[in-house]
Amino acid sequence: MRPWSRFWPQKAASLDVDKVIGSFEPVTSVVKAMGARESCALTQAETGYCYSWRRLSDFIVRVGAWLQGLGAGRGAQVAVASENLIEAISFSLAAMAAGSRLVLIDPLTIGEDLKFQLESRSIVVVAGSRTFLLRSLNAILESTEASIVELAPGDSMFKVEGKRIYTLKDAASYTGSLDDPGLGPGDDAFSIYYAGIAGRTMQVIHSHGGLWTVSKVFSTVLGIDGGEGSLLATPFTHVLGFQASLIAPLLEGAPVYAMARWNPQIAASLVASGEVSYIAGVPLMFQQLLDAGRGIRLRHALSAGAPLSPELQLRFREHTGTPLLQGYGMSETMFLTLQTPALADVEGTIGVPLPGVDVKLIDPERGEDLPLGSTGELLVKAPWVMKGYEFPEENEKAFINGWLRTGDIIHVREDGVMFFRGIKKRIIKYKGYAVLLGDLEAVLKTHPDVVKVEVYGEPAGEVGQVPVARVWLREGSQTSSDELLSYVNSRVAFYKKLRRVEIAGYL
Repeated sequence: MRPWSRFWPQKAASLDVDKVIGSFEPVTSVVKAMGARESCALTQAETGYCYSWRRLSDFIVRVGAWLQGLGAGRGAQVAVASENLIEAISFSLAAMAAGSRLVLIDPLTIGEDLKFQLESRSIVVVAGSRTFLLRSLNAILESTEASIVELAPGDSMFKVEGKRIYTLKDAASYTGSLDDPGLGPGDDAFSIYYAGIAGRTMQVIHSHGGLWTVSKVFSTVLGIDGGEGSLLATPFTHVLGFQASLIAPLLEGAPVYAMARWNPQIAASLVASGEVSYIAGVPLMFQQLLDAGRGIRLRHALSAGAPLSPELQLRFREHTGTPLLQGYGMSETMFLTLQTPALADVEGTIGVPLPGVDVKLIDPERGEDLPLGSTGELLVKAPWVMKGYEFPEENEKAFINGWLRTGDIIHVREDGVMFFRGIKKRIIKYKGYAVLLGDLEAVLKTHPDVVKVEVYGEPAGEVGQVPVARVWLREGSQTSSDELLSYVNSRVAFYKKLRRVEIAGYL
């Protein structure tokens, strides 16, 4: 018996997770089945331009067939790096329909980070927004022989001698048919490059069955249905945006409003108009939404990705009448817990496990099991926990007898209500972005004068933490702190940039 089940909404309390698993359909099959509908499925929030369900279904079939013609069928990998553009989202769904594993890459990834994510992998197509390709085309060409797609409707603005850059215009002209890849629940659906538990960049691989099950369970507990619009404001290349704001609503037949970059004024307008009634985002977004100063009325507001302050939670409810609930998950698990309405007045909680999730605590040092009512490292089991990392040796470190070690320190009351207490793994959060400290250490170690390095996080108020470094240089080196700072920061995304480098000594 799970003591926390009494906090689930009534509909969730009667949910049979095994039946959800047994009713599996690939996400794209569900979307295609809604192809008779003329209402908007995906809308670009900044412009109002939309793909209807019919158009989205046709796009998935046509582009999926074109990708299969490029060799991106069952078992292949298709990488997508873009802001939240409806063309990129539709292309991603088409890749999954073709049978490919969708590889989500943060469009802010640059330099050595990007090369690492592309090199020595079986990626056959790299698709990116124009903004991403302007910044990263050379790195792509240096890293892979994959076909390149500019996610734009006309001719490509890029010219590369000896290599064709495709666009959606090429895909739209394809006349072949989409072959059914015969996807089952255990087949690869997508992977993402945020292995927080391992503390280094590598693909975290999820199955179609896992994505289906967590999205249906999540929607049931939160109460998402086809009658509300979802705002996709966090990057769809991250789990929060992809699973909570995009896939879960689409499976319920709900329209999604994609925002290329977070804009609180546009978000407030969409909410005030009634087009958007569900937002899942990081705490800073909700703070700025309140500051936009309009009548905010939402059916569902979910904060995740960073700790939510009690002050913001209280202010949001007082000003909107909607409880701002907190959830918890990670790249390796998607969502695991939700603060349900029954717990809306419990300050600081990350809620209770979703139906289908089992949890236990261990002593973070000795590894001994701890009872409910204790504080320790959280271990979890769920039907949607990752299939694994791309490097098998890392899976052995992440799992203990089938239980996934989260690397997070959690207090669990005897009734199962959970509270975040800290991080054991080597990861920090900045504005909701995950910064893997091991990645920054790896970049610093490529400098010829660096012998030893330690990267750690420092508190930075509402934005979370910022990374700083302590280094030891080879004897006689004249390299300065500023040089090392520039060396790293020219190779990583803005949210990973070091704020300070301290030279601790010479070896």
